[in-house]
Amino acid sequence: MEKEKLEKFEFESEVKQLLHILVYSLYKNKEIFLRELISNAVDALNKIKFEILMNKNIEDKDEDLRIDISVNKIQNKFMIEDTGVGMTKNELVNNLGTIAHSGTSNFLKKLSESKEEEKIDLIGKFGVGFYSSFMVAKEIHVYTKSFKKGSKSFLWKSKGDADYTIEETIKKIRGTRIELLLKNDEKEFLEKFTIKHTILKHSKFIPFPLYIEKEKIETSEAIWTQPKSSLKEKDYYEFYKFLENTQEEPETYIHLSSDAPVQFNAIFFIPKISFEFEGFLKAEPGVDLYSKKVLIQKGCKDIIPEYLRFVKGVIDSEDIPINISRETIQNNIKINRIKKHSLKKIFEHLKKIKEKNREKYLKIWKNFAKNLKEGVAYDFENKEKISDLLLFHSSKKSKKDFIDLKEYIDRMDKAQKEIFYVTGLDIESIEKNPALEAFKKKDIEVLYLNDPLDEIVIDHLREYKSKVFKMVESADIKLEKGKDVKNDENYLKDTENFILYLKTIYKERITDVKISKRLVDSPCILTHATDGPSVQMEKIMKMVNKDYKYSKKIFEINPDNELIKEMVRIHKATPDSPELKVISLQLLDNMMLREGVIDNIDTIVPRVQDIMLQACKNIK
Repeated sequence: MEKEKLEKFEFESEVKQLLHILVYSLYKNKEIFLRELISNAVDALNKIKFEILMNKNIEDKDEDLRIDISVNKIQNKFMIEDTGVGMTKNELVNNLGTIAHSGTSNFLKKLSESKEEEKIDLIGKFGVGFYSSFMVAKEIHVYTKSFKKGSKSFLWKSKGDADYTIEETIKKIRGTRIELLLKNDEKEFLEKFTIKHTILKHSKFIPFPLYIEKEKIETSEAIWTQPKSSLKEKDYYEFYKFLENTQEEPETYIHLSSDAPVQFNAIFFIPKISFEFEGFLKAEPGVDLYSKKVLIQKGCKDIIPEYLRFVKGVIDSEDIPINISRETIQNNIKINRIKKHSLKKIFEHLKKIKEKNREKYLKIWKNFAKNLKEGVAYDFENKEKISDLLLFHSSKKSKKDFIDLKEYIDRMDKAQKEIFYVTGLDIESIEKNPALEAFKKKDIEVLYLNDPLDEIVIDHLREYKSKVFKMVESADIKLEKGKDVKNDENYLKDTENFILYLKTIYKERITDVKISKRLVDSPCILTHATDGPSVQMEKIMKMVNKDYKYSKKIFEINPDNELIKEMVRIHKATPDSPELKVISLQLLDNMMLREGVIDNIDTIVPRVQDIMLQACKNIK
């Protein structure tokens, strides 16, 4: 049979535009060409795998299915070869000379208008991944032989300009070998380390053996595509170790397979440790987005939000095109559905652990509580689901134990309409808060918020299961103290007069002075406006802005307290007593000192010393 002569062909006009953009534009992420070539090789191998099952009459039926990469540093040549379906002459023209996809002109328009760093995300979206090789190659040779029995071998050549040639050649084995004659400034792709690093970054889950210079690259099986029934716990653990390059086993994992409304598979892992918890920098998002086992986006925040950055794993969907642009990811309906379903399953999994295995959940909570609290603030759509996962200390638990919001509500008295909470630096200081006295007497449970994030969480939740959150220091709490106070009318009148006196002493430092109905033992308390921030939150505001002014409080006094009784007595006997004024000022400052919101410390110290001096003089 006579050998076919060399023929010259013109590229389709759209290909010319594409090649012009590729050859004459600069790209930061040129390594993407290798991902595209490997993806094409995998497609060719998948097709021949099908043909072997369905068609006995094919070339080299017993040939191993594999991908081989080699280099020739002397000739500046990069080579990748597969044993896939190969191509006939007509297929070479149709596949490499045209872009046989709808929307091509729109693609090219978008590509030419995109910023340089965005262009690379579009390569491959319309099946043009092969042409990305011209980013690094000055000339490309494609040797190919079709799987069809008796097929000839052909050589396709192009320098990335207006035309290409096809001629008959000699290729003994079925498949395709692509040779890139690299540009002088792209020699890094002749280095084995660079090639291997790129493969493990983008293509470490391909389903066929891959070799570089005859060395087999250690890839991993994409177990997320396998049915759960065929996998054991050790399979998930080994996959996690490979994925994260660690010897540590995960705390738990979730394997998802969905066919509707979007087809996708996913495996999510929750680690046993948090690098953020250990004091390291903020962790990078840990769930990667794949399409047909090829990496699309590392750490895809558009599916797994940033507050869940501790979750590791993969999501793979054949419904998503390879190299979908970041802009399209953000607005893609299928992506949004994958996100919604994935988050739902993650929250359900965590809730189930919380209910069935509290010890395991406490480990997760210890490591990732801050992330979940962050989610309440940033994820409005899912904040109710996250609220089911929150844990708090409480007045009815030991210092080491926690309660969730459902438990709190289940233990509430039916008449109770609110979820009460108190803030503080630590549990020890919280338990000394006088605002708790009446709650303890009445056996009403109070949540202890000793983490600055807790109050942000409460502020964003506002309520849980129709129960409103209420700070124990809120001025509008209608809570009678635990014992009836019986004072004669004269004393109550004297107390009211003393309150008027305190108002003249305190002036604009407080908004009001009144008799407390909540204090049991303590002499006084500062209460807050109903919708005002807590003391802890105000301290944070002060740290952020030194000019921030603490909000004014209501000062409540306990008429049954011995100190208050003595001050009422002194006021009745000597209304203008200078000693009473000093003690009254100190009474307010004591509460402000306790809350840590004092501004006039320089006046307090001398006053305390004067009080101490008078006390010493009275000691006989």
